Amino acid sequence: MHKLTIESSSNGYILTGKFGSSEITSKVVIETPDTENGDLESMKQLLWEIKEYFGVYYSKHNENNLEIEIRSKG
Repeated sequence: MHKLTIESSSNGYILTGKFGSSEITSKVVIETPDTENGDLESMKQLLWEIKEYFGVYYSKHNENNLEIEIRSKG
């Protein structure tokens, strides 16, 4: 069973869990960049971390893949 804890902070997110094959609990910090789309960029990184934590990876050999991207209008 996997357990991942996500906390929001004033400038991003803190993820706590057992990453990779490690049995040691550690933290990953995602900082929100000070840019126009900083909130979207940090949310994109958060979603990537969650996806990889639970073993969902992109593969060119898969018929279907979960993609996380930021799209602009126009």
